[in-house]
Amino acid sequence: MTKLKVCGIATLDDAIELAKLNVHMLGFVTDPISPRYVKFDFLNFLKSLTLPLVSVNVFNIREAIRRTPSNFLIQVHRILNDDEMDIMTTYERKFIMYVPMSERYLPYLEKALNLTGMVLLDLERKSDKPDLNFASKVLKDHPEVGIGGGINLDNVREFLKLEPGWIDVSRGVEDFPGKKNLNKVRKLLEVIA
Repeated sequence: MTKLKVCGIATLDDAIELAKLNVHMLGFVTDPISPRYVKFDFLNFLKSLTLPLVSVNVFNIREAIRRTPSNFLIQVHRILNDDEMDIMTTYERKFIMYVPMSERYLPYLEKALNLTGMVLLDLERKSDKPDLNFASKVLKDHPEVGIGGGINLDNVREFLKLEPGWIDVSRGVEDFPGKKNLNKVRKLLEVIA
């Protein structure tokens, strides 16, 4: 069964209610560049939640590793250079690596898969369309990989046909940046089930 990660959560109430809905992973963006930004201190209020929690970071990997509570996975949502990937191997943390959903990133995908079992294929730019052909090829060999990229109630079935290990949603289940619509999440969970 495909799992669901809801990302870009910015309120404690949403985190608690989403956990009650049996969402599989909750993501919190810890980079100020995002309108869904939460401070690292906010993550400490979530320790009582028992499902996998993810701190999503774009820029400073070392700071994310240092400041993210140990029970969180760390998602690095940008392309890393080899030195940064080497840094990650020196920590006993679980990471989710972002890989753009494009054939030209196949060599980077292989590096990411060698580094972690958690990889997210997502859009390079928000204006891009998902390359579902590429995602399909990847998922045939790596069914544990997750996919994202503008997933919502209207298009989720297209993504689910690929049988990914998990899907990552954010904007597609929001009322506005950071505020999740629990009814949309419920409906999405019904489609996934």
